[in-house]
Amino acid sequence: MRHFALITGSSDGLGKAFAIECAQRQMDLLLVSLPDTGLPELCKFLKDNFEVRVEYFEIDLTVESNCEKLVNHVLTKSYPISFLINNAGMGGYAHFPQEDYATFDRMIQLNIKALTIITHGILPILLKQQLSFILNVSSMIVHFAGPYKQIYGATKSYVHYFTKSLALELGNTNTKVSVLCPSGVNSNIKIFRMHNSCNFFQTISLLYPEQVADYAIIQTLKGKTEIIPGKVVRIIFTFSKLLPAQIKKWMTKMTTQRMLKSYEGLKLKSS
Repeated sequence: MRHFALITGSSDGLGKAFAIECAQRQMDLLLVSLPDTGLPELCKFLKDNFEVRVEYFEIDLTVESNCEKLVNHVLTKSYPISFLINNAGMGGYAHFPQEDYATFDRMIQLNIKALTIITHGILPILLKQQLSFILNVSSMIVHFAGPYKQIYGATKSYVHYFTKSLALELGNTNTKVSVLCPSGVNSNIKIFRMHNSCNFFQTISLLYPEQVADYAIIQTLKGKTEIIPGKVVRIIFTFSKLLPAQIKKWMTKMTTQRMLKSYEGLKLKSS
């Protein structure tokens, strides 16, 4: 019996890459994303090119009750989910005292509560399968505390800790749990332009969604708990452990400030 994957945030960027990589591996799909983001067109493309079963569910997961609607939809339709990819997430840079709290509230809802509700609701289905997998998308930021990404980093730290703890809890079951910690990913044109202002070490560590998705799925199916894509990223991460705390702190601060400046510049151009 082949895998049936549920992927959130699947209409663009990394989520879309996950959908294509899963379809290439002959997995059937239930794709979840916001309304009017191109899911019907993506589903047709996947059906036509990979001959897999593809269905979609358009919903806004920043609304808590919608997360329960998604779970109930899966239960009602009896989808045999054996691969859950919690990819939906919200990021960005923000000056904490100046940002509208509603922005942080939506980020917490999507990055933490939606992921938790969906995982809790789908887990009984996963545990019934002969072999199943959960892949939660966190970030390398959990290893590098810095300014202007305080809520984003905190939510991704939750994902990281939650996943590693759940992996231990389910260690003797047939459900394997993994957390993906990517560094910079050129997931859309806006982020690509922002990354153009990166320094040398940031630039050489950048990856495209297809690279991240392919590596993440391979490592998840192997049962690896923490997944860090990119050879350069893994080298930098290992090297960073050897640096004195103050130097690491300074480098993280400089990097974040550079990215914030670029991010705010793009916001001004688009306004």
